[in-house]
Amino acid sequence: MNIGILCATREELEPLLERLENKNTQRRLHRDFTTGEYAGLTVTAVMGGVGKVNAAVTTQELIQGFGAEKIIFTGVAGGLDDTLRVGDVVIGAEILHHDLDMTLMENGQFPGMPTDFFRGDPELLDLCRGLGENLRFGRIATGETFVTARERDGIIRRFHPQCVDMESAAAAQVCWFFGVPLLVIRSLSDNADQEAEATYAENLSHASVSALGVVFRVLEALGRKNAG
Repeated sequence: MNIGILCATREELEPLLERLENKNTQRRLHRDFTTGEYAGLTVTAVMGGVGKVNAAVTTQELIQGFGAEKIIFTGVAGGLDDTLRVGDVVIGAEILHHDLDMTLMENGQFPGMPTDFFRGDPELLDLCRGLGENLRFGRIATGETFVTARERDGIIRRFHPQCVDMESAAAAQVCWFFGVPLLVIRSLSDNADQEAEATYAENLSHASVSALGVVFRVLEALGRKNAG
């Protein structure tokens, strides 16, 4: 089984690369795609960069260029649910664009495409539910901005998400086109409030490791399933 994993930043990716065995790196699209082995699986991991376009082009290359059969997007996010704390992990059951205005689009952004949100892959979500960890399953909102106090309340009122990021919905949209299962695993680095920038910088590394801890558990479960 071939798994594609992408992160937005180097800090989110490095701890994953350290765990891969028999690694080989190819340079494509100005990115380093590292393919290795973990838990009996072939894993291709890459830093895609911040923002929707970066996420979309990287996801497509993982699918078309490296044959990824499943995509995992991991990294950090800003919390929009007051019951969550920095370091908590959110699994994307629903993923949407919070900055896409559909007012004049009678038939959606593309024929047949969901007009409300994309869903995480049901089998991968069920696998996460079986991990026995304290995970939150909910809605992730994506937009081309680092959300702070100014945007926070408006996004909550419109979409009621657990967290916000800058990439996941773009990856979900590409996976929808190709029919490839997607799992989004995000750990909170901040609360998308007036202290978000400072909190993000302080907690980026810790939150990234929290998300990757779940990624490794998912890969190990997939490896056991694949071997069986």
